[in-house]
Amino acid sequence: MTNSILEQANAARLNGDDQTAIRLCRDLLAQSPENADAASLLGVSLAETGDVQSARPFIIRALETAPQNWRFLLNYSVLLEREGDLAAARTEAESAAAIAPDRFECWGRLGDISGKLEDYAAAAAALDKALQIQPHPVLTLRLAGAAYESGQYDRALTALDAFEKTAPGHPQALMLRTHIARRKNDWAGLAVAAEAALNAAPDDEAPRVALAYAHSQSGHFKKAVEVYRPLAEKTPAQATHFATLGKYLIWSRKLEEAADYFHKALALEPGHSAAAAGLARYLNFVGDFEESAKYARQAVASDPNNAEAYAELALAAGANLTDDEIAQLKRIGADERQGPKHRAMAYYSAGDALHQRKDRAGAFEAWAAANTLKHGIGEIDKTLRYDPARHEAYVDRIIRFFPADIAPAPDAPREPVPIFIVGMPRSGTTLLDSAISAHPQVTSGGELPYMPFALNEFLVWADKSGWTGGPVPDEMISAFREGYLKDQRSYDVQQAPFITDKQPSNFLSVGLIRQAFPEARIIHIRRNPVEVGFSMYRRNFTSGWVFSNALDEIGHYYSEYARLTEHWRDTIGENFTFVQYEDLVRNFDAEIRRLVGFCGLDWDPACLEYYKQDRTVITFSAAQVRKPPSPEHLNSTAPYDAYLAPLRDALANRGVDLETGALTIRKGKDPS
Repeated sequence: MTNSILEQANAARLNGDDQTAIRLCRDLLAQSPENADAASLLGVSLAETGDVQSARPFIIRALETAPQNWRFLLNYSVLLEREGDLAAARTEAESAAAIAPDRFECWGRLGDISGKLEDYAAAAAALDKALQIQPHPVLTLRLAGAAYESGQYDRALTALDAFEKTAPGHPQALMLRTHIARRKNDWAGLAVAAEAALNAAPDDEAPRVALAYAHSQSGHFKKAVEVYRPLAEKTPAQATHFATLGKYLIWSRKLEEAADYFHKALALEPGHSAAAAGLARYLNFVGDFEESAKYARQAVASDPNNAEAYAELALAAGANLTDDEIAQLKRIGADERQGPKHRAMAYYSAGDALHQRKDRAGAFEAWAAANTLKHGIGEIDKTLRYDPARHEAYVDRIIRFFPADIAPAPDAPREPVPIFIVGMPRSGTTLLDSAISAHPQVTSGGELPYMPFALNEFLVWADKSGWTGGPVPDEMISAFREGYLKDQRSYDVQQAPFITDKQPSNFLSVGLIRQAFPEARIIHIRRNPVEVGFSMYRRNFTSGWVFSNALDEIGHYYSEYARLTEHWRDTIGENFTFVQYEDLVRNFDAEIRRLVGFCGLDWDPACLEYYKQDRTVITFSAAQVRKPPSPEHLNSTAPYDAYLAPLRDALANRGVDLETGALTIRKGKDPS
């Protein structure tokens, strides 16, 4: 392309001025009708203005004169794309790249058309070749997008780093970072990227949505509400914004406000599936299972792929799910177009429904499929994979930092007095909490999230400061104490002389709890480890419980829990006690009386009839704790015994008693 007019025309086209390119090419063809370069350029310029009918003769005429001309092939590719034949367009781009592999334009075109065909791996490969020939910011951003779409997240981040050197703070790049963080389940990274994107485009909804979601996935539900609320207050009102805010409010324990927003959403859009599913969840929490099932079915009628609604329906209706509903759950689970979490949720619900029907093989198959999907997320982001050695080192570290109980004697009685109920998830913490908080001097705080965050903050400080054990600095203890009490109030926990906290993972924080709250009572409840492990395997836990999706990993985690709680039992004084779940259920009256007395409370018969209390239960146990305790389900694993060898073997190999969960072989000690 040496003709100066032709070069001007090509430059005009590259600058988006197709009309100037068309005019110059027509002038040139009027002087030299056989000029194939001008004909091809005129054709592609016409195609890009939408006049494909006029474009085709010029492009074909040029190509007939020089079928191996890479420019003509690329222009033909553009025409074919405009005509809607993407596959043929890619073929021509591939031919051009084969003829001129050193041309940036050929690989760039091939990358673009491959992306439009949703062949993102091929798009990334072609764009990478283009950029090796010639750096180009736009193609670098496209490479990041193609790498993201093909699951090459680290490669996408590398491309974004390169792009942002030339265009820092670019909104599209920032939002792509949020998408990558979300795919990797990197909630801290998502929060950082989303906040940057929101600062760059404060009126854009997408980064606000992403930031609220990041906070919710990290357990910071109040922050999620704060970030998302402006969207719900926008005019005109949108049902989706009402429903999403309602979801965050539920997990912030603002249940009545959440229900109000769900109703507002349904008033705007009567068939809104997410709002109906949200109401179903709310009604399950407050114990109205019949009404919950009604709203859950309304939700799936509007959106048959709403796995969250089916999860609420399975909880509310149990064995009453129809054959068609179970079949639809299996279809959602098998649909590879859905995300793994969504598919897993459907399989969990199918497993629950089949379990209620006593279809053991079908139930376990569905639960196994759910856990395989969630476990696979760790293949995307290795930080979400359970690492047994890393967890053992974590427990070692806690034991090393808190080798003995050095809690100070409590000052004059301070209220409220915390009652920490600790143990593995599914070990009976909700039952125990329900019974003790039925006492008129006790309020249930539920599963308060503060102490796990405090422990992580403390361990980060210990690393930075070089702290190796002993009394934790007074200023840090005061900050943790005030932060915890503030958290209680922020969750609208009704104030009382005693407040329970049944966060199971607080078993990790006992050493810190003892120093921050020397007046606190700590009750450790332990349950048959096979029952606990299998119950966890059946439940759709959040991503924080990374060990819960493989039976052998559950067994390993349980053994480390047993090791740490044995350490607390050996070292913590009279403010720490223990109850075996099976003993609690079989001898409920005697055990509850003992534990109520341990807490420093006078006996009250309301603790025996906790199930008559009108209360909200925000756990998987919402249905069970509305019934009196019964030993009927103490051996619920028996029908599934043939499937549970990996769990039993992992427990036994680590020295865990398969009946009680006690540790029979201690790490570093002679088993004799």
